[in-house]
Amino acid sequence: MPNNNPSNAPINTSRHINSRYEESLLGLILTDNKNAPKIVPYLLEEDFAILENQRLFSVFKELFENNISINEENIFTVAKKRNFVQITPLYLSKLYHTAGFSSNIQTYLEELVKLTKLRLIESRLALVQRRLDVEKAINEKDVISDLQNLLLDIDRSQVSADFLTAKEVSDEYFKDLENRHSRDLNELNGLATGYDNLDQITQGLHGGELIIIAARPAMGKTAFALNIASNVAKRKNRRAVFFTLEMSSNQLMGRIYSLNTNVPLQKLKQPQTITDNEFLLINSLKQDVIDKMNLFIDESVNNELNTLLWKCRRLHKVSPIDLIVIDYLQLISSDSNRRNESRQNEIAKISRSLKTLALELNVPIIALSQLSREVEKREDKRPIMSDLRESGNIEQDADIVMFLYRENYYKKQVSQETKDLFGDIGEKIDIIIAKHRNGPTGIFPLWFKMSCGRFINFENEQIAVSSDDDEEEE
Repeated sequence: MPNNNPSNAPINTSRHINSRYEESLLGLILTDNKNAPKIVPYLLEEDFAILENQRLFSVFKELFENNISINEENIFTVAKKRNFVQITPLYLSKLYHTAGFSSNIQTYLEELVKLTKLRLIESRLALVQRRLDVEKAINEKDVISDLQNLLLDIDRSQVSADFLTAKEVSDEYFKDLENRHSRDLNELNGLATGYDNLDQITQGLHGGELIIIAARPAMGKTAFALNIASNVAKRKNRRAVFFTLEMSSNQLMGRIYSLNTNVPLQKLKQPQTITDNEFLLINSLKQDVIDKMNLFIDESVNNELNTLLWKCRRLHKVSPIDLIVIDYLQLISSDSNRRNESRQNEIAKISRSLKTLALELNVPIIALSQLSREVEKREDKRPIMSDLRESGNIEQDADIVMFLYRENYYKKQVSQETKDLFGDIGEKIDIIIAKHRNGPTGIFPLWFKMSCGRFINFENEQIAVSSDDDEEEE
């Protein structure tokens, strides 16, 4: 039988609607205000497809957020102010009888969110189809970008995880505090990088952190990030992802072989120069170490931001990852349909998106970044924050900013101590932690064995640490 009541009609013609579940949730709030905190924070107005239900939920939300009792008097006061003529005594009377069971609240919530996603997919696909039917000079990249944006838009996390009460957060925090309190003082809270001084300052890398490693070309930033990723991936039950936007996976694997075997990269490029003993070592480490590393390499020529975000989400969903490395930030391109956007704004959007992804997946993300040429113009070549190229919001979004500084690169000389230890192929490199949102900053040295791109802990070296207690909180 057709529905002749316009107020009870769907806002759209989609078949992905469940009016009974909508009325069940609204009735639960109406009959008992104690149900409101279990429902209102976890839904959006768009989750209600029936017009009168959507408007009543909007009224409930206003009352709830202003800590006002949700009763008929207050409902009609707000409805009258907002000219919601659909909300009548007869309508509310019906909801008292359609209220669901409080034990089913989670089921109702999840179903409405699912239906919202299906309606969104339906409408966006119809829009894409219209573009394909009508536009003559349509760009396939724009269509792909539209579809990728759709996937990102519908990837709303599960309903129950959107909001947490203070008690829930407090319980989780105290549980973590209790666990760490019982540990050894030297045990890290986060993901170990394999570099003692770095781990001492940061207490390891933590989920949700965006870590920027920045340097001028030839300072070793790709090598440093690859060493960290390799150290993580070699540990049991740890998985790392490396996005190489500047070199092929084959070139990157050559570096992995070199840093793990100590065989110079130049020899791997000219295999005829490899000795029999070195080849036996390479073969042994291939089977025992490299092949067992949980390291995933992406060399895709598609360096668009949405593609990168989607790949991370997809891989993490299949099997959780512990570290993401991106080499490097300035090689990522933003949406193809914003060609007139300034590069600085584009970089700002990219850094914000990476920080959001780190929080969403609860994974540390290391993004490499170039420094501007201003470094070369100064007498003191040590990098500072303002040297971040096209910085945009990089400094603001980053939890940790690390600079690499090789003094010998500028002096064009290597100390006798270094020659004695590594010959002419190694030198001391300073790691400068210039920003650390949740801890101290500091400077510490590592040995950089350039011939094989390997970073090695610098034994018995004092760390210069700054607590930054006097700095203004962000």
